[in-house]
Amino acid sequence: MKKFLIGSVAAVIGLTVYGFDHYQSEKKPVKIVDAYLNEVADFSDDRILVGAAQNVFVGEVIKEVGSKRLDGTPETQYSVKVHKNLKGKLKGEVIVNQFGGYDKDSEGNSVLILYNEDEMLKEGRQYMFATRYLESEDWHTAITNQGTVELKNAEEENTSVGEIMSALKSPIVPEAMKNKEKYNNRNNDDKSKLDKE
Repeated sequence: MKKFLIGSVAAVIGLTVYGFDHYQSEKKPVKIVDAYLNEVADFSDDRILVGAAQNVFVGEVIKEVGSKRLDGTPETQYSVKVHKNLKGKLKGEVIVNQFGGYDKDSEGNSVLILYNEDEMLKEGRQYMFATRYLESEDWHTAITNQGTVELKNAEEENTSVGEIMSALKSPIVPEAMKNKEKYNNRNNDDKSKLDKE
């Protein structure tokens, strides 16, 4: 009986270790793939960033809640607790969508795709978000790179918030986003064509 019990415990421990290692290998990418999305404007200008964003807020990433491919590119969704609105009136927890995420390469290996060198959000960290709402998915898509600024301490938060508050005094809406109905319809319109109209 002792031998059976010890063998059973060893088997359970072995499966647990295998399961943990297997999970880790699934989540850990073989390599990082840098990809680039064509932006409709220069969002490094805070005035353009706040002009394009429907919501700008400080929030904490609670957890990853999903991943989807709406336009053929991986996108990852996170539950985020809103702490402070700078533009807009969001409350409680919202879903923030970020371009990028885990995928498989041609050989079936796991890879992490990052768009415009935008690091994936991390649970438990605080960020300043600049987002646009996608009604069909009920989530807020972060503008790549400048739309997810990690705030590591109070000084960084004060500096970033101060810069955004200044930009909000004279926001610039990009020409390509002035036709909101067309821009927000991701499934039927190619956004790259909008700036030509």
